[in-house]
Amino acid sequence: MTENTINFDEWLDGVQRAERSVTLYARADLLADIDELEAQKRQAAEVPDEDRGYADSSGGQLQEKIDDLYVQLDQSKLVVRVSFIDDEEQKSIRDSVKRDLKDELDAAAKAAREEAREKCRRLEITNPNDINNVARSMANDAADAVAEREVSIRTAAAAVVSPRMTPDQVRKLYSKIGDAQFQLLTRAYSRAQNEAPLVAVPKS
Repeated sequence: MTENTINFDEWLDGVQRAERSVTLYARADLLADIDELEAQKRQAAEVPDEDRGYADSSGGQLQEKIDDLYVQLDQSKLVVRVSFIDDEEQKSIRDSVKRDLKDELDAAAKAAREEAREKCRRLEITNPNDINNVARSMANDAADAVAEREVSIRTAAAAVVSPRMTPDQVRKLYSKIGDAQFQLLTRAYSRAQNEAPLVAVPKS
């Protein structure tokens, strides 16, 4: 019986972190043009049979425009590779956010406490303990929201393998592509972190 021996240290040296890829589009604005042309195409299809020759011509031209827009959209794509980051790296990010954004966190909490007092006044909450509890809760939530947003941005910057991005670039990316596309990055990170590889070896 042949023993299957593996040098674990050598195997471990070859281990790479899981990565996932996601496609982002710079020209997502073209989707509105495509929507409009698709609507015009549907209208053209409703033209009576006696005018069908014109409708077919118009529909064909509209489809050509739609196809051209999809080509432009595809040409604007960027494939981003994302890996996960380990617990130590995540802790480092959170610690750096608390340190770097101390003034912003304090300002958010202060503004929330003032808003809480005004809210209690409107709701005729007069008990000092109740007011303090509302103020404390709102201040904590406000500071956490600021911190979590920055943690998310810095985590994305650390997790993106290609093309490399700084936190400022990630921040700008989010403002440009919006939440829907940015969530694709988040999901890719989650898959890299949480999904075990499923390998189907082709049969020779």
